[in-house]
Amino acid sequence: MKPVIKFFDKVILLLLGFSGIVYSCMKYGMIESEYEINGVVTDKTNAKPIQGIRVVRPTYGDNGDTMYTSSQGRYVFKSWGHPNQVHLKFEDIDDEANDGEFDAKEINIMFTDADRVKKGRGNKTADKYLKIQNVELEKK
Repeated sequence: MKPVIKFFDKVILLLLGFSGIVYSCMKYGMIESEYEINGVVTDKTNAKPIQGIRVVRPTYGDNGDTMYTSSQGRYVFKSWGHPNQVHLKFEDIDDEANDGEFDAKEINIMFTDADRVKKGRGNKTADKYLKIQNVELEKK
């Protein structure tokens, strides 16, 4: 009889511990907000979109996220977390292939409540933020 009671004691303790973890996650949150930054990179002199511009979002501890603008000059970064500011670097790496050499540009993007496009439901669903950031680059 004692082995059975000890077994059920362990099961009960395990269930109580697990429920504590679940309660803690529900109360203090495990849901992170979704962030999206998108825009078009254009030539400042003629407003034409620039293809092949490297867009880098540095992150801590590694080289960061990197993407390249499309043939329409578009870029998109999606992320999860709690950023209030995102740093982006725009670099022309293909010399004359996109109708000229362009100077690099770095910008800081700030997220505010005005950028929230979807309000989450407490700890059930995440808030979603959207920032449209068009960038003009100047030729060297």
